[in-house]
Amino acid sequence: MDKHENIYLDGTWVLPHGDEWHDVIDPRTGTPTASVRLADEQDVDRAVAAARRAFEGAAWPLPDRLRALRALHDRIAERTDEFADLISAEMGSPDQFSRQVQVGMPLGTLATTIEVAESYDFDEPLGPSFLAREPIGVVAAITPWNFPLHQAMAKIGSALAAGCPVVLKPAELTPLSSYLLAEVAHEVGVPAGWLNVLAGRGPVVGEALARHPDVDMVTFTGSTAVGRRIGALAAETVKRVTLELGGKSPSVLLDDLSTEEFARAVQTSVGFGLMNTGQTCAAWTRLIVPEERYDEAVAIATATAAAVGPTLGPLVSETQWQRVAGHLREAVEDGAQVLHGTAEPSLPEAGYRMEPVLLGGVTQEMRVARNEVFGPVLALSTHRGDDDAVALANATPYGLSAGVFGGDAERAVAVARRIRSGTVHVNGLNSNRLAPFGGYRQSGNGREYGRLGLEEFLEVKSIQPPAPQEN
Repeated sequence: MDKHENIYLDGTWVLPHGDEWHDVIDPRTGTPTASVRLADEQDVDRAVAAARRAFEGAAWPLPDRLRALRALHDRIAERTDEFADLISAEMGSPDQFSRQVQVGMPLGTLATTIEVAESYDFDEPLGPSFLAREPIGVVAAITPWNFPLHQAMAKIGSALAAGCPVVLKPAELTPLSSYLLAEVAHEVGVPAGWLNVLAGRGPVVGEALARHPDVDMVTFTGSTAVGRRIGALAAETVKRVTLELGGKSPSVLLDDLSTEEFARAVQTSVGFGLMNTGQTCAAWTRLIVPEERYDEAVAIATATAAAVGPTLGPLVSETQWQRVAGHLREAVEDGAQVLHGTAEPSLPEAGYRMEPVLLGGVTQEMRVARNEVFGPVLALSTHRGDDDAVALANATPYGLSAGVFGGDAERAVAVARRIRSGTVHVNGLNSNRLAPFGGYRQSGNGREYGRLGLEEFLEVKSIQPPAPQEN
């Protein structure tokens, strides 16, 4: 078992002040794959001080930052297999998914960030004045375990492009890929202090970063409950906070879909809902179909779940497995029907696999219709027309992602406009990395990716010219 004794701080690997060790468990087997020594509050002070020195020291010009980001992109691509193997070992993703998505997606996101920053106008004329967009300062990036490299890269890429040094705290379940990222950043010449990586526990390192007076911004992806806590701590020093939180995302199928279109819509919705074993904040976990086509949807959805199931990896941990099992018990207690899989799964002897579960007859009163499960569990509900479908889609505290499928594209877009969600896909999963990503309501605030993602890390200064002098 590999041991990682050091943290990456101020351009070098150093012993942390913290002396607690944490085993990283391979979810495929349930056995340790590595052990890391965790940072503590004193290490946070050291890392933030290093980032502050970098920010206030010699300038790191934009052309040099972009050269480093291009080199970082290319080096990650060269080491794709190494990154993918680590992510599979710490998070459980199947090998192909790790290569194509867990590594491929952050590469695409970083390439788009570079493209946006290359052409971004940091100074904008505004009548006789102009707006200067300047880096906000030291950024604390706190990232989740479900897409460990991508969530780190979405934050680090935009922060560095904007001119902000970063202190990264990866999830304690998945620190290995972030340590490899630090190694690669060092190789390509990211200057000392501009990227610091601390493995540590959320209540220790995460909270210390959120309340730290020399941190200018916190960017967090994770649960809504933890997001509330981070927001409260950060408010003590009135720092900027961006939060990408939970979701209970719907896929709405309208009544004008042809038989072929309907089948494709159900298959796409189930596939996306189960992607990454349902451990995706944007996953469409609620399938809302016309009442008269419920049986048709059930037949297609169960067949799709059965086909997708064998390709899925395990849940990330035993704790997560037990949490999902608890949601299933609640759903049956509330009256949901099990259409595929079982609501009483047995914990495997090795690892944390769980068969996909499709629940039918789900009504809005049921907890599974409102609460995020974060596992391979999909809820099937019915609507009685567009107004009813929109009301059901909006009947959760969240608003991160949604899908709308309709035979008339104009009608489908009209329904999409009424859904309170940061992203709505119409008639398919349409990827555009320039488009911003983020949530409404308790799914968070702020945006990632593209121009708006870059601007989250910038302050806006109005520079007013002197008034004309009278002769």
